[in-house]
This record gives sequence, C-alpha cells and structure tokens, in this order.
Amino acid sequence: MKLFLACFSLITLATNCNSKKTALNNENTSQQTDVTISYSAQTRGFFQEFILTQNSLTEYKDYEKLNAISKDLDAKEWNECIRLLSEINVATLPNLKSPTNFRQYDGAPFAQLSVIQKGDTIQSSHFDHKYPPAEIKPLVEYILSLQEN
Repeated sequence: MKLFLACFSLITLATNCNSKKTALNNENTSQQTDVTISYSAQTRGFFQEFILTQNSLTEYKDYEKLNAISKDLDAKEWNECIRLLSEINVATLPNLKSPTNFRQYDGAPFAQLSVIQKGDTIQSSHFDHKYPPAEIKPLVEYILSLQEN
C-alpha cells in the first residue's frame, strides 16, 4: 500500500509540475500575440499605414483602407519586431520629441507609431516620416524595411 501511495504521489507531482511549465510557456506566447504594432505616415495626397501582428504585415496606401496589401511574417521577423519593441519604454512614446520638423512645411509626411498591448493603445507624438526619434528609430527602420522586401 505504501508503495502504491508513493508511486501515485510521484506521478501526481510530476504531472502538476509539467502543467505549470506549459502554462508559463503559453503565457509568454500570448504576450507576443497580444501585441499589434502600427506605423502610419500621411499628408495631403499621401497615406501609408503598416499594421504588424504576429503572423502578418498589412499595408494600406489609401485613406479609405480599401486595398490592403497583406504579407505573411515569419517567426524570425516577428521576433525581431518584439525584440526591438522590448528595447523601447512604451510608456514614454507620447513624450518623444521629433529630431526634425520638415512636416511643418510639407517637407515630409506626419508619422506616428502606435503599440496596442493588452487592450491599451499607446501612440507616439508625431514626427517626420523616415526621421523618427532616436528611441524608436531601429523599430521604425525595421518596419519600413519589411515593406521593401
């Protein structure tokens, strides 16, 4: 009887520990899937928006967003986006200062980066398209390079 009880306890303990590992792995995966990154640039006569999710990159080139251009993102590209995003303090996005002001005289489109995590949308202040603040420059350049490929 003691042997049976010891085996039963050992099996229960092993199963319980394994389920906790699975739950932790699922939590990390769900944090990555709950993130949406959006980059938009616009001015009179020009509109471009990129929406990145775990599996896709969607590009819009018109204000009405009628003609979407979709592309599949592989895990490597998405993980790079998440890595670059993790280097940014997302809470400070609205307070970032633009390094240039070309958009004030139609020298560049207005651009903005938005991050949607856990239902919260955090938007950066406006900056010149292709001239982002230094804090978000690697991420913006990577997003724009994904579109070119």
